[in-house]
Amino acid sequence: MSLTSPVIAVVGASGGLGASTLALAVGRRLAATGPPAVVADLDLARGGLEVTAGVEHLPGRRWDDLRQVRGRLPPDALLPVLPGEDGCHVLSARGGISPDLPDVAVRDVLASLASGPARLVLDLPAWSPALPQVLSAGSLVVVLTGLRTRALADADAVVARLLDGGVDGGVHGYPPCDVRLVTRGARTSAEVLDDVVAHLGVAHLHHLPDDPHVPRDAERGLFPGVARDAVRRCADRVVSVVDDVADAS
Repeated sequence: MSLTSPVIAVVGASGGLGASTLALAVGRRLAATGPPAVVADLDLARGGLEVTAGVEHLPGRRWDDLRQVRGRLPPDALLPVLPGEDGCHVLSARGGISPDLPDVAVRDVLASLASGPARLVLDLPAWSPALPQVLSAGSLVVVLTGLRTRALADADAVVARLLDGGVDGGVHGYPPCDVRLVTRGARTSAEVLDDVVAHLGVAHLHHLPDDPHVPRDAERGLFPGVARDAVRRCADRVVSVVDDVADAS
């Protein structure tokens, strides 16, 4: 089952770059400027997105409550039962979840959410089984990468997988997704960024500099995208692209 409307997917090319934080900030900023948003955690072997959002104490459904879902659910029934804050809902795991969550349940829940008015943001690992489904919706895919040699090698592999339709073995058949690059790390020169873009072959969206406020706010349990920090500025840049695409369609 395919998604029926475009989504925004945030893919960390390497671990520890803050893809989950950015995905939550994008959802929060989307909700602040338009319809509600849902941020879904697809790193199902670990979970923890609700902890990053600081909403783990709130009641509501988690992925492990939805493992029996088969077929389309009414989005207006699903959205209100997800924990969230100020119009941004979170679909995560409850203290981690077994990776044997049925793929069909994941597909049908995502399709249900994408069929409603809320905008869907995915914290999407590059190895996720849901990747072809996401690409089939013509999604905006934000690849977050570091600038060290190993990080750029990881980004190269991830971008190649995305442009290949998300399927091993070079199987195509999906419309091209809109892949944009967010670089992460210490402030750097335009020349370095130009070299990275030329090598990876995708458009550069934003550079996310190190910001000491971000880990501080995380320890305080603030929902990403609330404070006026570097992550919020990056999220606003992503939202501007989403709005531009919506205006052009």
